[in-house]
Amino acid sequence: MKDYLILLAGTPRGGIQTWKSLIRYVKNPLDCDIALLYGDIFQMPEFLLKHTKFDWQFEEPKNWKDFYLENYPNSNALDFLIKGEEYGTAGGIDKYSGSGAIVCGFKTILFNNYLDYLSDYKYIIHSRFDQYYVDYHPKLIGEDIWIPKGEDYYGVCDRHAVFSSRYSEQYFGISKFLSDKTAQENIKSKIIASESVFLEHLRYQGLENKIKRIDRLQFTSAASTDETRWRKAIYKIHFSKNLLMKYPDEFLSSIYNSLKNKKFKYFLKHPLLCINYFYLILRRKAGNLLKDKT
Repeated sequence: MKDYLILLAGTPRGGIQTWKSLIRYVKNPLDCDIALLYGDIFQMPEFLLKHTKFDWQFEEPKNWKDFYLENYPNSNALDFLIKGEEYGTAGGIDKYSGSGAIVCGFKTILFNNYLDYLSDYKYIIHSRFDQYYVDYHPKLIGEDIWIPKGEDYYGVCDRHAVFSSRYSEQYFGISKFLSDKTAQENIKSKIIASESVFLEHLRYQGLENKIKRIDRLQFTSAASTDETRWRKAIYKIHFSKNLLMKYPDEFLSSIYNSLKNKKFKYFLKHPLLCINYFYLILRRKAGNLLKDKT
């Protein structure tokens, strides 16, 4: 059995260029299997399916409120997530924007149905479909939860994590925290956002001390045709085929880390990404100069 399982959960966004980077920089060098968890409202592209070992499609509810009423013992989860509707945690419930409730729902589905599969691997790489990798994913050894630096938004970044499979039950068992009103009343964060819910859940499960931050080597991407429930990507990766970045700071951080480690060799290997990196830096500096003058 292989050491790593890449678990992609959510909406199949990002496009072929993004998924090729996953195969090139994560699956092949780490010799990973891939599992896909997604709703039946999407047709999974053949490119991903041909690289996939586990195809976990489920019947996605039209309103995730129904999922919570069916799968949670009380209304605490719904009440708590709706409190953070300003920050997207209620996304998926009724007409709220964002995807927070959907993300927690996916974890509940994994917890209820697929833990036995995860136990066959040493490490789980839990990520999203829209992560574009700019360099080789590190081979991580130990019993920690590794999360890229940045994008924490009152908690800890919830877009990508690598962890020892021995923590799978705790990591995906978010229903316990969402059902515990006493725990919710005693959270440290004053803001209920997806990232703070993720951190509070890990804290509730006794896993906060296992978190280790690693340098970011990927950014959240989008194809020009992708739909979104939250922030729409507007920043182009110039000279690419309709590839966009959603959060420029992620892009800058990932390219900076790659250049820091490999310097000119990285530029020669990825000139287009580096040109976009330097262009964005110059654009920001020019913008700051104009602000200073006004």
